[in-house]
Amino acid sequence: MTRAVTIIGLVLTILIGTGTYWVSHQVERLEKRYADIQSDILAEQESIHVLQAEWSYLNNPERIERLSRQYLSLAQIDVLQMASIDDLPEDADLHQYRINKFGEAVAFMPVPRARPGDLMYDEAADTMIIDAPSVATETGGAQ
Repeated sequence: MTRAVTIIGLVLTILIGTGTYWVSHQVERLEKRYADIQSDILAEQESIHVLQAEWSYLNNPERIERLSRQYLSLAQIDVLQMASIDDLPEDADLHQYRINKFGEAVAFMPVPRARPGDLMYDEAADTMIIDAPSVATETGGAQ
């Protein structure tokens, strides 16, 4: 009986020792992984800090103004360059609005002209004759 208790105690001691060794090994592995993650975090924070400093430098208003004067030939808007609402064409129905993916009208495009193939034969012939340049005006009136 004492021999069985001794053997069970010895097996339990070996199992507990092996379990403790395994747990300590796992803890060391996790601590190493934690240290690697912490160093990666510090490296990312340093790179973020460098990028923020670079962004601040690139968005400096004085630098942007200097570069715009150097590379862009911009001038003040003249009074003659401005238009009023009365200068817009009155035939607004000749324009269609282009709809973006949100359903908002963002720009207008001219309505395409009818192609001669879309018209009846007589209308197409008349359209081509009217829109075609005159040979008599180009050659000086003589045919």
